Amino acid sequence: MEDRIAKRTLNVVLLVDVSTSMRGKRIAEVNAAIEDVRKYLIEFEKENVNVDFMLTVIPFGTTASYLGGKAATPVGQFRFTPLKAGGQTNLECAYHLLREVLTKTSKGGMMPDFGGLAPIILLLTDGHPGSAKYKDELAALQTLPWFRASLRYGVAIELNDKKTIRVLQSFVQGGGEVIQCVNQGLLKRIIQVIILTASKVRSSATEIHYQKHVSVNTIVQQQIAEALDEIGDEEWD
Repeated sequence: MEDRIAKRTLNVVLLVDVSTSMRGKRIAEVNAAIEDVRKYLIEFEKENVNVDFMLTVIPFGTTASYLGGKAATPVGQFRFTPLKAGGQTNLECAYHLLREVLTKTSKGGMMPDFGGLAPIILLLTDGHPGSAKYKDELAALQTLPWFRASLRYGVAIELNDKKTIRVLQSFVQGGGEVIQCVNQGLLKRIIQVIILTASKVRSSATEIHYQKHVSVNTIVQQQIAEALDEIGDEEWD
C-alpha cells in the first residue's frame, strides 16, 4: 500500500525591476533565468511527489503587475512572456502586490493559515526607488508571519550605490542576504543558484510551522553561499 502524504505547496516569488535602466542585456538575462527556472521546477516537481511548486513573477517599473495576470500559479501552468523594460522604479507597487500573495487565505491571501513551507522571495534591481513610499509598504509586509518566515534574497545589479544596497538590506533583514552582481553576464547564473538551491532544500525539508523556520533558512543560506563560491573568481571579474 502506497504511503499517502499530503502535498505541501512551495511558493517561489520574483520581484523584478523593469525600469528603463534594465533595458538590454540585463532584462535579457532575467528573462532567460526565469524561463530556465520554470523548466527546472517543472522537472523537479515530477521527481518530488510531495511538493507542488507555485510561481509568482512581479515586474515593477512605474506600476507593478502579476506576470501572466495572476499570482501563485502552478509552475506547470505558468505561461512565461518575456519582460520588457521601461519606466520608473516604484518599488512600493511591487511590495503591495507581494503583500497580497503573503496574506493568509482566511484574510483573502494565498498562504495557508497554519503549517506549510515558507516561500522563497527574490528581489532584483539595478537602482533605488524614486520615493520613500516603499517604506510604508515594507512596514506592512513585516507584520505578516509569512513574510517574516520567508527566505529573502536581494540582488543588486551592476552598481556601487549604497542607497540601493540599504533598500535591499531592509527587505532581507532577518531572513536572507544581499548579493552584489557586478557583472551582468553572471545575473542569470546567480538567479538560478539562489532559486534552485533554495527550492531543493525547502522541498526536501519536513513540514514546518512558520514559527520554526529559522534552522531551515540557515541551511539554505549556507548551501547558496557554497554554490555561489563555486563560481570561479575569473567569472566575477
